[in-house]
Order: sequence, then C-alpha cells, then structure tokens
Amino acid sequence: MTAAISLEARMDLLSECVNIGLGRAAEALNRMCDSHVKLSAPEIRIMSRPTLTAATAGRCPSLCEGVFLPFVGPMMGMTALAFAYGDAAKLTSGLTAAMGIDDPSEAMRDDTLREVGNVILVGVLGAMGTVLGLHVVYQPLTTAKSLDPLLAVADACNTVTLYVRAHFALERFQVTGDIMVVLAQEGFDALMAAIDAKILEING
Repeated sequence: MTAAISLEARMDLLSECVNIGLGRAAEALNRMCDSHVKLSAPEIRIMSRPTLTAATAGRCPSLCEGVFLPFVGPMMGMTALAFAYGDAAKLTSGLTAAMGIDDPSEAMRDDTLREVGNVILVGVLGAMGTVLGLHVVYQPLTTAKSLDPLLAVADACNTVTLYVRAHFALERFQVTGDIMVVLAQEGFDALMAAIDAKILEING
C-alpha cells in the first residue's frame, strides 16, 4: 500500500510538520522578545551530501553562524540552524533591540543566537515527533562559525538531509536562515515509514 503514496503527499505532510514547528517557535520568540516574529518555510527539499554542500555554499561560503543540535532515537542525527554572518547579526540585533537592549555585548548576542537556534530546532523536531510519533532525545547544543560539524556528521555514515529554507520576519528586519536535519539512512527510513503510516491513517 505504501508504494502508492506519492512523493508529493509525503512532502506535503513533512511541510505541515515543519510549519507547525516554526509556528510554535515563532510564538516562543514572540514571548521572548515581546515583538512579533513571523516564520515561514518556502522551500523544503530532501538531498544528498554533495547537494547539501552545493546548497549551503552560496549561503555560508566561508563565514557563517551555526547552531547545532545532535539527537538520538528513531531518527538519529544532527540538526542545524545556519545564517550567513550578516543575517545572524541582523537577527540578534533585532531581537535584543525588541527586548530593550540597544548595545548588546558579544556574549549576549551569542546567547541570543543559541536560544533562537534551540527554540527553532526543538520546535521543528518536536512537531515531527508529535505528529508522526517519532520522539527523539536531544544532546548538548553547540555553535560554530562554519557548517563543519554538520558536514562531518553527513560524511560519517550513509545519511540523508532534510533541508529547509526559513524566512524570519521581525519588525523591519527580513532574515533568511537554513534549517538542516541530517539523518542516518535508517532514521530517514523510519521518518518515511511514519509519514506513510500517518497518510494512510488520515485517508482512512
């Protein structure tokens, strides 16, 4: 029966999960900075390691800011939120200004970016877990000035990447970030099986 489920149907449900997660993350960021934050995901793709490298090269060529969250469970892997350096600065400046802090220290700026990454990445993975029944356990969150931690995971074993281009709208700031979820092949297979089961359940 699962063979009859189209890729389009799978991607539609995956998009729904991502957008539920982004909606929850936006609500949390709204509370955090007492300002209206809107998140959307106009682009969602599934790609291999070489395609991932090409997709991120233009966005984060040599200097970017990434927040990395490893996880274990049915979907073992790592997820990341990455910004080109200028976009990260715009986002953290906008958020801290909304909190009434006009001249944040470097440490406060870094903490703000980490919190944004944590809220968004946990929001997206949490929504996937809630909708699809694939709950994961999060490992310690880290940051880096490149995508090397994520690409190292992609190189370490046979992996598949869920790539999401996310748009942040914050007052007068428009920022684009990349959400990437690198899954071991067995984790990706578990994700697809859960999506298929959910579609069959919805369709009765």
